[in-house]
Amino acid sequence: MVYELINFRELILDVLRSGSTHHCSCKEVKDEILQESKRIISSILHHVTQVEPDRAKAYIRQHQRGLLQLMDELGATRNKDALNISRKNESKEINKIENLLNQMVMDLEQLFPYYFDYDCPIPTVNQTQLLLKIAENSSQILKSINELHADNETITLFKHIFEHINSSSGRFTFEQAGYLHDFLASLKMALNKFVPSLNLSEIILLLVSLNFNHPSFYHFCCSHLNHELQTCENISEQYRLIHFFKKLIGQVFKTINVPYNRNLPNIDESILRYIESEISYLKSIDTIAEDLSRGGILESNFKVSFTVRQLAIFINLQVESGIITTNSPKALHQYVTKHYSTAEKDIISEKSFKNAYYGNVEKDVQKVIDKIVTMLAIAHEKC
Repeated sequence: MVYELINFRELILDVLRSGSTHHCSCKEVKDEILQESKRIISSILHHVTQVEPDRAKAYIRQHQRGLLQLMDELGATRNKDALNISRKNESKEINKIENLLNQMVMDLEQLFPYYFDYDCPIPTVNQTQLLLKIAENSSQILKSINELHADNETITLFKHIFEHINSSSGRFTFEQAGYLHDFLASLKMALNKFVPSLNLSEIILLLVSLNFNHPSFYHFCCSHLNHELQTCENISEQYRLIHFFKKLIGQVFKTINVPYNRNLPNIDESILRYIESEISYLKSIDTIAEDLSRGGILESNFKVSFTVRQLAIFINLQVESGIITTNSPKALHQYVTKHYSTAEKDIISEKSFKNAYYGNVEKDVQKVIDKIVTMLAIAHEKC
């Protein structure tokens, strides 16, 4: 099969090398370039029908890359001459040729979608247009979010998303460009259906449904879930919450099949893996507690004469003095609240225990000291 761009490339480069505005604007030359572009597409279409799929695929991609390379060369020439006022008209003609080449690439995509290379970077001119579109749409989206009375966390999430997209190194691929077009359109449409006040969980599920698998969004989801777990009063509430999140993520229906980045896992799969690891962690704590209870090391519900604040101070003193060694204060808090009850409460809130653990009240500290003094007196009697 014949590579169709050799003469076409030379025709365009001859126009640029001439450096003549008159030559560049010559109607005959422009007509010749236009007719040659149509002939090339027709010729490619004819050749592809005559060969095996693998050869056809390689043939299409060869011409796709050739057109893109030519566009990049034209773009470099245009940028080089951008400050040269005397060549302003020539730059306009280069833009027209670039648009023609871009249309040829689009024709290849429409005619041969199964052979087209979507992993190929888009032309520089398309990258510039896409970034402008992202900037325009991001302003509209942030305005909509503010009108829906979204909290600061939601607003920050979207600001980070658009910052990361705009700061992406290199050019977007054709697949990413197509994804971002659908992503922005779907996002604006979905936000129009929401009513105030906007809930962060709804936004997370929306972005998961849009298959937005950017690392910044994944880390945000993990951080948000971890924060929500920290607010739970006990491990039972954590179990209920994390399984509820698992159900929500697992039931999301994707409205965009292609992810933002095909080289990364799908966002729902990544979040579900994180959730499974958290569930596994909670189970391990439960298992250790059950083993200790069954072995008689600790009662499953050990009642003390302390108040919740006094118990928290007593446990904290044991940690500070090295009697209890732990790398995870959170795990210790969960264990104590699950296996201890006090004179005032049969069920201890993890939140109230945590607050008391880090905040000492003088009268409660004195009560604990009195108990420790009693313990020391008993120890002396045993000597």
